[in-house]
Amino acid sequence: MSQQPSGWYDDPSNADMLRYWDGVSWTNHTAPKKSPTIAQSTIGRPQQGGPGQVPADRTGAPTATTPMPQGSGWQNQPQAPQIPQQQAPQGYYQQAPANAQWMHNIRTTADGIPLAPWGKRFAAWLIDGIILGIASYLLIRAFVPDYLTSIQRAVDAAATQDQAAMTSLINQIAGEAVKAGLVTWVFSTLYCIAFWTTTAQTPGKMVLGISVRRADAAGPLDVVTAIRRRLLSAIQLVPFISGIYFIIFLLDGLWPLWDDKRQALHDKVAGTQVVEGKQPRKQH
Repeated sequence: MSQQPSGWYDDPSNADMLRYWDGVSWTNHTAPKKSPTIAQSTIGRPQQGGPGQVPADRTGAPTATTPMPQGSGWQNQPQAPQIPQQQAPQGYYQQAPANAQWMHNIRTTADGIPLAPWGKRFAAWLIDGIILGIASYLLIRAFVPDYLTSIQRAVDAAATQDQAAMTSLINQIAGEAVKAGLVTWVFSTLYCIAFWTTTAQTPGKMVLGISVRRADAAGPLDVVTAIRRRLLSAIQLVPFISGIYFIIFLLDGLWPLWDDKRQALHDKVAGTQVVEGKQPRKQH
């Protein structure tokens, strides 16, 4: 996608409109695809509105857009009929460039926002994992210090081949591990929900320039949706299905590779999608 030139192309979400591609992702700039009728044209009339507005579209409403850039793929397009002593209005073209069909192969949300590729999601997960790992270690030292101490004692007992001490310490570690797992899970859950419901970006997603949103609406997640998205990881707290958890964890992480909506399993549970760019802030 990054090799495609910037320019105006058919809008994947609206066949009657054009949308500007900046060479990396879709922008919010749109323009009607067809020229206005004579009755709707503003040629020869006093200009209304400020810079950045074009003549009224077919609905009669002014449409904010950007000027058509040079070298954007519009060369060799048929010229609009010339009206005597008047210049054809800017921003209106009869058809999209012939090489724009590839744009429709880009996977987007229902309203045309490009979905984040799996590679970016994985890289963001790694960054967040490093942050959570460091924070979890500090929290365990503060709230479950016996867990780390028991592990060190078990290592020392193994080095001296003290079987009785090892057996006693293993039972102790099992109990402390449940406490450590609970502390870690609660913190990581609060971490995710706090970012998802405010900026829609964890620090990892901020670095990679992606965000999470509801599949049917832009903006940060509501609390209920964020909790539903996080619930899949709750099975970590059940030790006797830890093997099943690993399988589900692996499938969850890889699912966007073959899913047509690029959703992980937790996205399907919550009805969310990860997209390129930031989310608009909530209006208060």
